[in-house]
Amino acid sequence: MDTGTIVLISLGAVVFMTVIVIAVEKAAGRAREISAAGGDTATGWIIRCTKCESWRPATEAGIIRFGAASKSKRTATRCTACGELCMAAIEKGPGPEGMRRIDEHTNRSIYPETLHA
Repeated sequence: MDTGTIVLISLGAVVFMTVIVIAVEKAAGRAREISAAGGDTATGWIIRCTKCESWRPATEAGIIRFGAASKSKRTATRCTACGELCMAAIEKGPGPEGMRRIDEHTNRSIYPETLHA
């Protein structure tokens, strides 16, 4: 390789690393803003087991979503209700009508109509 090619490759690597550092810093800054504002970024989202159809608020599951605009988001997890591994759905909303919800502390089923707003 000649000197010009080496210089261009080195310059490209430096520019690439700079872009990565800027992107990471921007994301970290956004995360700090969210934490300072209270940090509860999954409000209004639920995680639903695709096997037993139980659900719970995403904040209870420790999920953080900011800038979320995905459709049919899935995540691999173990359901706290049935104990099965599944691809749980992360959905917007308070929980489907009549669908059982699992209480994080007692691991018992509760229903949306018994929840206090």
